[in-house]
Amino acid sequence: MLVASPVVSSSASSRESKTNELFPKCLRTRQVTYPFSNLASSKSALDYHELRRLQEMSSESDDREETHNMFMRQYVSVLKPEPKKCWTPRITGHSVLFRIKITRTAISDVQPSSMEMQSSSVSSSQLSTRRSRKENTPFQRDILILRRLLRKLHIQRTNAEHEQIFQIMTQFPQFMAIDQRPKLLRQAIEIAHFEICDDIRQPVLPSNGFFLILKGGVSPPPVTSEFPSLVHQIPMGTLTVGKCFGSLKPSPEGQLKSPWYVTAEENCEFLKIDKDEFATIKTKFEQTEYQEKYSLIRSCGEYKMWTKQPTDEVVRVIEWIEYPQNTILASEGFRCPFIAYVKTGECHILRKVDVLKTAHNGIKSRQLRQVVMGKINSPDSFGEISVLLQEAMTCTVVTATHCVLGIVRPGKTLELPEVTRKLLLHTAQRTFAHLSQDDIRREYINQETRKEWTDFKKDILDDIIFKKNIRAGQGKWQHSTPIPTPADDRQTKSSMH
Repeated sequence: MLVASPVVSSSASSRESKTNELFPKCLRTRQVTYPFSNLASSKSALDYHELRRLQEMSSESDDREETHNMFMRQYVSVLKPEPKKCWTPRITGHSVLFRIKITRTAISDVQPSSMEMQSSSVSSSQLSTRRSRKENTPFQRDILILRRLLRKLHIQRTNAEHEQIFQIMTQFPQFMAIDQRPKLLRQAIEIAHFEICDDIRQPVLPSNGFFLILKGGVSPPPVTSEFPSLVHQIPMGTLTVGKCFGSLKPSPEGQLKSPWYVTAEENCEFLKIDKDEFATIKTKFEQTEYQEKYSLIRSCGEYKMWTKQPTDEVVRVIEWIEYPQNTILASEGFRCPFIAYVKTGECHILRKVDVLKTAHNGIKSRQLRQVVMGKINSPDSFGEISVLLQEAMTCTVVTATHCVLGIVRPGKTLELPEVTRKLLLHTAQRTFAHLSQDDIRREYINQETRKEWTDFKKDILDDIIFKKNIRAGQGKWQHSTPIPTPADDRQTKSSMH
């Protein structure tokens, strides 16, 4: 039987007399060096302290069987658990990923507890950032969107971005109170720009324009010799994010001092609409609006003969309004709510007629029906006589399409001179007032006859097509080309003749 003997070190002879620390009762022991490693210096998988404790307990006992059983029950504690491999997490930045390589020796030197603490700290920080993102309110998200979009120059922003800024700004009552015309406010958004105050306690003049705080805050200056006194006192307290201040109205002449604020911290950010730039676009907007209203008045019927002075007086009290389809603008028998000039769209004129209807059981009864008697297109007007003389309308006006109207409200007519009001009465005509009841009944009979004839043809056509369960597009009736309609047949026959 061959037994492999270990390699004996050269220093074994000098240490033969020393007792073995692990097995003191064994006399024939030698200090050997194994080729693969040195157990004393390497990271072994055995716990020698636990092994020494078990050896001492077995030497004290006299019963060898009991000692053997005890050793077999507790020998598992001698084996060390395999250490867990700890890897550093990958840290992500804005656009760069940093990965740290750790060598095998560095991993062995790091304690598992420190690695667990590091991983737990990183995971907690990631969770906190995720929670902070989730906890953003809609208001905070809107402020972040404004800060992102306004960092672009106003000439670099697209129409969609301008519209997004405008929709957010409509949530602030101070902004909507600047002017009652939404189109002017929409144009004011196109000149809004981003302004940053780098220093703390930097003066901000509200008289220079309209301000919305996006970051930081402002507060009134303290009353000291460093800051001059104010002619008009401003409310005390710090204004924070989302607060508005400033004005776009022209300042009175001769006013040298006006209320002002100072920044409460560094790097304060504002949305600013400059007062001078707003005055410029307001002037251009009013000029364009005046030209549109003037052209609308001069294109309506007898208004073409008016001079410029009365036309300007009517233009001054006109305002734009829009209505969707199928909206009742005026009702027959009631006073018209305004004088209207149709800019775009189409309206139907309806008249009431008393007709005799026969029910299915043969009982006859009288009913009021609405009959379409005509249309009003651009550039027509209606309601002048009803508003000025406070009379009831002779017809009902309903929008057939989306309409844009220039209207004059009854209260605004009182601002017109007496000569202009008389000129309006002289120029206007009653809308379809020349129609008699016989004309309305005749038109009603014609419309009902056409409707009955259309329904009769449709019923006959349905009976022919669906007879014997015939379905168009199925079976032998399936065609690649569309089936001609009765209207197409009529056109074909008329073309042949």
